[in-house]
Amino acid sequence: MNIILFGPPGVGKGTQAQLLAEKYDLVRFSSGDLLREEISLSTLIGRKVEQFLRKGHLVPDDIMYEIIGNFLLENRDRGILFDGFPRNINQARSLETNTAQIGKAIDIAFEMRLDEAEIIKRLVNRRYCPKCGRIYNCTTDPPKEENLCDNDRTALVTRDDDTVDIIRRRLKIYEDETRPMVDYYKSLGIYCRIDARGNREEVLRQISDVVNDYLNSKCRSN
Repeated sequence: MNIILFGPPGVGKGTQAQLLAEKYDLVRFSSGDLLREEISLSTLIGRKVEQFLRKGHLVPDDIMYEIIGNFLLENRDRGILFDGFPRNINQARSLETNTAQIGKAIDIAFEMRLDEAEIIKRLVNRRYCPKCGRIYNCTTDPPKEENLCDNDRTALVTRDDDTVDIIRRRLKIYEDETRPMVDYYKSLGIYCRIDARGNREEVLRQISDVVNDYLNSKCRSN
């Protein structure tokens, strides 16, 4: 089973991707995590990517194609959850072609939705652990000890792009470049919209219900 999870920044894609990957034994392709790793290692790709992210821009397709191509080959025998990729129609079509070439297909494309005011509120209060990657929210999901990760007591940090101006710019980019994928995945019959207003357990339940229905129908057809 191969799943895409997309949506504007701040809707909780990363959290749900981790939960779903564990629940359904999927390997997670997180474009954000992989790009930040490239940045932290100061690779050639990482240095290029950093310039785009600091301005709130999307990473160019040619960089993403190089990263995704390597990932697909390494995980051709596993179910994959794509978190944060694809981000535009060209990437979506390219992913469809690349997965087909290794005998895979995308089964469900989930879009998580949330209103703009709530997204901004979430993101300006977001913190993350640079060591384990866990994400917190100072108001709705704070760490047990102020500014320290529950897992490893590493000092939490704020992402450079979690400012109101950059958040609004990223939301505009999402509407212009990513949301058109909705019609594309509807045309393939695999689109599903998820209301991201609830807590993580409520949102996970929504997504899991759809996944379980898909798996059950697949079992019946076999």
